[in-house]
Amino acid sequence: MFQNSPMMYDWWNDTRPKQPTIGVLSPWGAYFNHIGNELLHLKITSSTVSSGCSSPLHHSSARSVGNSLSNGSVVSTTSSDGDVQLSNKENSNDKSVGDKNGNTTNKAAAEPAVSEEPPVRVRASHREKLSDTEVLDQLREIVNPCNPLGKYEMKKQIGVGASGTVFVAHVAGSSDVVAVKRMAFKTQPKKEMLLTEIKVMKQYRHPNLVNYIESYLVDADDLWVVMDYLEGGNLTDVVVKTELDEGQIAAVLQECLKALHFLHRHSIVHRDIKSDNVLLGMNGEVKLTDMGFCAQIQPGSKRDTVVGTPYWMSPEILNKKQYNYKVDIWSLGIMALEMIDGEPPYLRETPLKAIYLIAQNGKPEIKQRDRLSSEFNNFLDRCLVVDPDNRADTTELLAHPFLKKAKPLSSLVPYIRAVREK
Repeated sequence: MFQNSPMMYDWWNDTRPKQPTIGVLSPWGAYFNHIGNELLHLKITSSTVSSGCSSPLHHSSARSVGNSLSNGSVVSTTSSDGDVQLSNKENSNDKSVGDKNGNTTNKAAAEPAVSEEPPVRVRASHREKLSDTEVLDQLREIVNPCNPLGKYEMKKQIGVGASGTVFVAHVAGSSDVVAVKRMAFKTQPKKEMLLTEIKVMKQYRHPNLVNYIESYLVDADDLWVVMDYLEGGNLTDVVVKTELDEGQIAAVLQECLKALHFLHRHSIVHRDIKSDNVLLGMNGEVKLTDMGFCAQIQPGSKRDTVVGTPYWMSPEILNKKQYNYKVDIWSLGIMALEMIDGEPPYLRETPLKAIYLIAQNGKPEIKQRDRLSSEFNNFLDRCLVVDPDNRADTTELLAHPFLKKAKPLSSLVPYIRAVREK
């Protein structure tokens, strides 16, 4: 899991098929464009046949390229913001003129018709990506200017990945234990995403979020990020190696919904909900992590960037439609299926086929529907509504009858221990 995020830490080896790493030259970006172009072609063909005539086609060039994300997630820079159409005002002051016989003729009709220029379509402007210097300047405003070596005593390494190394550390003069991630900032390929995650973690604190403690930038390159340490690892370990009952699943979902309700109330969309991003404490604590893909949106507005991990993505994202916080609800429903089956739908399919199936089929099959309670089935149905306008929100789900089945978090402890001892 550690390699999944600039801020994540982990120490487990997932036995499931590895999620794809999306590179600039990988087929992901081309695939998104191909699907979009094919759907557009079908629409155009249908329109042409039905009308019995052909007309010039306006087909925007495909420019979406999947950016490489170390956690197997996909990002597209294509924007579907509406274009602004500009047109000239028509002159409504037509005047009549008389001929030599005294007959009046409309001036506009008498003069040769002048063909109007087509309206100019102006593409909406987008926020420019921050330069490395700008990211560094903003980071310096956040970090503690002191040297952390005197405050934190590194005990052991618990994770290593492309973005850095994670240690368990003791706070000098106390019994507190924290997680410290050290990164060579100058070599980070996604500096702005890292900055976003630190900003979100620093500003928004909640019992069900892995909370940021502080950060340091030593010699302008050695970045330390200090955060909560959860010894139990992540939910994926438990999902893959054990089978939770409905009461335990309800307990996990309830804690995640508390975190999502907090984020959504502050207009934050997580955009990467999955078992890998749920960390567990040895006392049964459940906390969401990985804020790198978080986005803040104005109430009532939507976004259109393709972000997340493919198997957990909602249909509206994969179909390149504008979306809002309801994408987190879909992903939560997929994570619930993950806890039932040990993996998300389509994980055994190739990644490209999985994306196609989600985009085209929408709601996945609930394989064990007959074994689940009616409350759990209804909970899943409310999460996995294809139309986001009709999909449940966190307020509805927190009051859902299924969550009344939630067992105490202590019921998770034997399962967490069983996984940690293997």
